[in-house]
Amino acid sequence: MRLSLVHLIAVLAAFAAQATAQLRSAFPDAGLVPEYSPAERAVAFQGLLKSSTPPVLGPVVTVTPNAPYSPDGTHLDFWKTSFVLGTPRGSEAGVNFWGMQNGGHINIGFRASAAKTYALDCRLLSVGAIHYKVFNGTRAVPNPQGDSALAHNHFLLIVSVHEASQTVLVELWPTTDTAPMGFLGCGLSPVNPIPD
Repeated sequence: MRLSLVHLIAVLAAFAAQATAQLRSAFPDAGLVPEYSPAERAVAFQGLLKSSTPPVLGPVVTVTPNAPYSPDGTHLDFWKTSFVLGTPRGSEAGVNFWGMQNGGHINIGFRASAAKTYALDCRLLSVGAIHYKVFNGTRAVPNPQGDSALAHNHFLLIVSVHEASQTVLVELWPTTDTAPMGFLGCGLSPVNPIPD
């Protein structure tokens, strides 16, 4: 059976209409969390850095469940997630949905182009803080690690890289083992330089 263009558009539209359907099972008011503009991103990291001026951020590399790989090698890995869904109008992934509590987490990996600081901004839904671990290079022990609250459904993290071409992996999961976490995507920018 061949689908006409009209039928194909109708099928794609049906999938697109449910872009946040899975997230709404745990977050009834869930909507797509908008990406920050360059100016909004700089102001958000200014607050995180407690700086008097916004940092100068380089170009953003974005990865989402719909596009988990970028040309520069930045990528997402989904470990034991409850679901990963891509649609024409957006994408989402979830951890700890429908009672599937199995230690799931989402990883953002990249290779540093230079020894510098990077600003990581991930769009998430969670009722509590997010736990993170940063693995640099070949080290098996994460450095640093901790918990961070979301700011307007954005997880913000500064990652310092001390060697050019170093590989970095950031793991994210909810701080409560049974709490759901919805994931929509991440943007990564170099910081040039960190202001006072």
